[in-house]
Amino acid sequence: MRGRVAGAAALAVALAAGTAGAAAQAKPKKAGPKWRVLAGAAPRLVGSLNQVEFLSTKYGWVAGAEGADNALALWKWNGRKWTRAQAGWNFAPAGLAVSGPKKAWLTGVTLTSAHALYYNGKSWREVAFPGPGVPVDLAAAPDGTAVSVAQSVLTGVNAVHQWKNGKWRRLDVPLPSGASLAAVAVGSKKDIWLAGGRSVREGVSESLVMRWNGKSWKRLPVGGTRAITKIVVDAPGKAWALRGSTKTNLVRWDGKRFRERGLPEGGGALTLTPDGAGGVWVLPYSRSDAKAAPYLHWAGSRWKAFNGPRRDGVVGLGDIDLIPGTSRVVSVGGLQQTKPKERKFPMLEVFM
Repeated sequence: MRGRVAGAAALAVALAAGTAGAAAQAKPKKAGPKWRVLAGAAPRLVGSLNQVEFLSTKYGWVAGAEGADNALALWKWNGRKWTRAQAGWNFAPAGLAVSGPKKAWLTGVTLTSAHALYYNGKSWREVAFPGPGVPVDLAAAPDGTAVSVAQSVLTGVNAVHQWKNGKWRRLDVPLPSGASLAAVAVGSKKDIWLAGGRSVREGVSESLVMRWNGKSWKRLPVGGTRAITKIVVDAPGKAWALRGSTKTNLVRWDGKRFRERGLPEGGGALTLTPDGAGGVWVLPYSRSDAKAAPYLHWAGSRWKAFNGPRRDGVVGLGDIDLIPGTSRVVSVGGLQQTKPKERKFPMLEVFM
């Protein structure tokens, strides 16, 4: 995952909303960190967001789909306000990655084809995505290294691509037989991670994590039988990952070995992001009638559960990302409303 609002103006709005009642106190106490509604880009059409990627408090992107034809929606944050990017494409975003103000990538899919866009600091343009298959994850590092993972639904063939000289080019990776890739993480050109699962034989499978250290690919001893669904780098040679979908475990590679722990009550999770202090935020699946978004935080010794602000509708989350250099985390998704009629609107929240 990769991979995306929290500048002074937007954060001031969020803080004001969360502490309005304190102004009447003689000695107001400083509000502790919590999840707050974050004023976002004003949608032209109903829709939702499923990708968020930030470079700093002054630069970030969110992406999603809007309207009856699921047109691509792209918004850029410059530290003061959101600006809608001219899109014009009709596909669902599958991955978003940013490495600098003049380097960003987005991949997506339709029922029949794969799509890829590149941002050069001025505008987005479509670029060829060689395949085979459709993109399933995308990640980039501050040094400009960007890697995409694709898979063919029909044949199961995997493809790993790296951005080089203005194009996506096939990367030769010695994947074991039966491999099925689901996730990619990039710390630098010398720190690339691939994750998923592997079919050993009929009815028997195992987890799969591979890492490029700048010289060679090495398969790491993750153990387990369920596929890795998401992986993120939080320091050179160290990563957090999620194993399993409906029943998810948090997995930690500390540079020497993997450690693992289940989610509270055996729950499942969609994605995760580092917390900036050695821990990790996990975005668990929410109930079908949830009016507040659920979040889980692991700080090294125990799980702590959080809820987002109560909403007028059912929440559905799509992605979560740490703002580098801070402890602030942004999540995006969609808010399903039924009155006066059924509609879904983009939703943004920030932990601060």
